[in-house]
Amino acid sequence: MRLTEQQAQQITLVRVLEQTQSNDAVWSADDAKAATRATIELVGPKASFAEFVARRAQWALETFNKRTPDRAIQLRQPRWPFVAGQVLAVLALVCGFMTDLMATNIMHPGQINVVELPLVLLIVWNLAFMAWFFINWVLHLFVRDKQPIGPVIELFGKFRASESLWFGRKRQRPWLDTFKHDWSHLCGPINVARLKVAANLASMLFTLGALAHLIYGFASKHYRVGWETSLTSSIDASLIHTVISWVLAPGSFLLTRPIPDAKHIESLRMPPSPGEVAENWVWLYFGSVLAWVVIPRFYLVALNAFARWRMRRNFALPLTATYFTTLRAAWRGQRIGVSVVPFRYELSPALRANLGAMLKRIYGLAVDITIDQPVLMGDDATDWKNPVKREGHVAVLVIFNLTATAEGDTHGALLQALQKAIEHGTPIVPIVDTGAYRQDDPERLRQRCIQWRQTLDRIRFKPLFLDLHKAANDDLKILNDRLNHDD
Repeated sequence: MRLTEQQAQQITLVRVLEQTQSNDAVWSADDAKAATRATIELVGPKASFAEFVARRAQWALETFNKRTPDRAIQLRQPRWPFVAGQVLAVLALVCGFMTDLMATNIMHPGQINVVELPLVLLIVWNLAFMAWFFINWVLHLFVRDKQPIGPVIELFGKFRASESLWFGRKRQRPWLDTFKHDWSHLCGPINVARLKVAANLASMLFTLGALAHLIYGFASKHYRVGWETSLTSSIDASLIHTVISWVLAPGSFLLTRPIPDAKHIESLRMPPSPGEVAENWVWLYFGSVLAWVVIPRFYLVALNAFARWRMRRNFALPLTATYFTTLRAAWRGQRIGVSVVPFRYELSPALRANLGAMLKRIYGLAVDITIDQPVLMGDDATDWKNPVKREGHVAVLVIFNLTATAEGDTHGALLQALQKAIEHGTPIVPIVDTGAYRQDDPERLRQRCIQWRQTLDRIRFKPLFLDLHKAANDDLKILNDRLNHDD
């Protein structure tokens, strides 16, 4: 099943509600598990995972809105960006019409040049832009890495997110900023297409407005054409003919009008020539600007409009994050649990609460988090088997205390035994709690961390050093980066 942009937005919103530190009490762990069970019954066993996730998000929002209509969460299509795009298009057309690209010479009213510099610069600038576009397109074929979105795209995405989920100043929600941040990054590619459509459409309409003024000006002012230069030694009719042969070739081809030869251009030198009626030249420039500027811009408008339409119908929402791993396990009928195994370390209620809160912000509220009693591996060297089952884990976290000295035949042996005992592919993450270690000697702390890292590196385990006593946002980010895979 393909996810639409609206479905992806609903999924992202529900994910934020289930992972944020404070969701304004709108959604609980029991609600999340009930949503999972109800959706499995609704979609049936033949539904795809994407369909299950989309229907679950829809069910969650509908349930919440029915339960608390005074705090309903309604996602709507943003209106102001569309209105702003329309206003920009109209302004571009009007400004183009008000711009006389073939401005009459101040010294010679009603006189235009054979090489009309504003139009030539417009054509050159557009050709440079198309060349830049082509080079970027070619590079994109060889470089497939996901590029980070720029600040303009991020700001535009946050504006659209605010518009689609607007509560007003009196109804600000604590999770709203997280939603705007996440959604602005996820919809970056489609917002790039949206802005490109608006920019290229404005450029095309500006040029069309200018061309309309060109025809209007010729009809009302009866332009005459000629040329003059003070650089007689370096510029002659042959050089001018070479330039206009390139510039006006598309107009000549489209409108089947001949380009005057060098001899004819020489006859238009001012003085002594008074010039000639500019009708042929006006139409040549009209056709050339149409070919060099308007048609390529129309192609870019159509190309980006199609990309926007395609991405709206088939939104590329990554479903590989740890949050979706837990939902995928539930969709398959498996237990979605995270087992926390402390090794010779008694976790206080505060540490258990901090660790549980951190894991819920990563896995979502629908996961079962089990924090077992400490494993000792003393008289009973197999006591690590009691809390661990072979299946039903999305992750096993082993908690060590930095105050202990890392030993391969104890700490390493536990990790290797767990790796053999649980289902293949289940991540085992060793977490070394730094909160209980003295913090007044940074060098000693660093050396102890190095000792732990070297010991676990020998058995190919990479430890995470977290302060579970504080459970700060930096620690959460480290754990999230290790467990999450939003590729």
